[in-house]
Amino acid sequence: MNLQDIEAFIAVAETGSVNRAAARLNLTQPATTRRIQNFEAAIGDAPLFDRSVKPAILTSLGNHVLEYCRRVLAAVAELEACTTSAADPAGSLKMGIAHGLGEIVLTTPLDALRRTFPRIRLQVSSNWSVDLIEGARSGALDCAVGLLTEAHMIPPGLSRLDLGAEQVVVVAASKRRRRRDGKQWRLSDLAPEPWFLNPAGCGCRAALMKSFDRLQVPMRIGAEIFGEDLQLSLLARSGGLALVPSRQLEHSPHRRKLHVLDVADFKLPATIVLIRNAAPGRLDQPIDLLVRDLKAKLAHHG
Repeated sequence: MNLQDIEAFIAVAETGSVNRAAARLNLTQPATTRRIQNFEAAIGDAPLFDRSVKPAILTSLGNHVLEYCRRVLAAVAELEACTTSAADPAGSLKMGIAHGLGEIVLTTPLDALRRTFPRIRLQVSSNWSVDLIEGARSGALDCAVGLLTEAHMIPPGLSRLDLGAEQVVVVAASKRRRRRDGKQWRLSDLAPEPWFLNPAGCGCRAALMKSFDRLQVPMRIGAEIFGEDLQLSLLARSGGLALVPSRQLEHSPHRRKLHVLDVADFKLPATIVLIRNAAPGRLDQPIDLLVRDLKAKLAHHG
């Protein structure tokens, strides 16, 4: 068993395809297949993939082995960080970012990271914050930028670095009549309105539904639409309600056609957070630079 075979197994498990794994590893498909075969033989030919389905998926044993393989590579990376100069780190930096934050938060900081550390190859993916936390915990991600509420928990072994405050707000079309009495809205006032929300898995949606359930007030979902940009576009044209980070609303091209509703019994403060392994590693310098630039950008555009 060697590290190259372990890397190939992890790549196939994470990408779900030998071809995609080969592209990640800069290998041919036959070479990647041979490494997988070598790895399976080294652990006694135990079935790590269920090949009766297409595409093949990990068996329960395969999932268990994947966790250990990630730990092995993380330990090797930490050993390298302790025994070699960290001034010019190289290799892949796997980063996740919460849906909706990418273009607003990352563009300039990622440019700076690439200029400062040209030997780092970025792999950036987008997901729900709860899945980003799990990715950082399992080692599938080196760091993650999430939009966290009080409902999110950071497991042991990870560190949380707060980058900036955020407020998730209820948004309506400007043509909607405002309350004539000047009072705040309540969720019960909004029950007849259709909501344009992300599909299940979104933490903000879950918090909103929990608030409606607690009040025993029905909530009408007009449409499940992945991505706040598309939700705001539809909202500006047809009316209804949406739930978006205030920073994203301010950058929306539809901003002038929308306004924030002050809802007395629903507040959802959030924090933009970078999550990383608490143990020292070879990518500490690039991640530290990313943290610094993200804080500066969020403070400037807060």
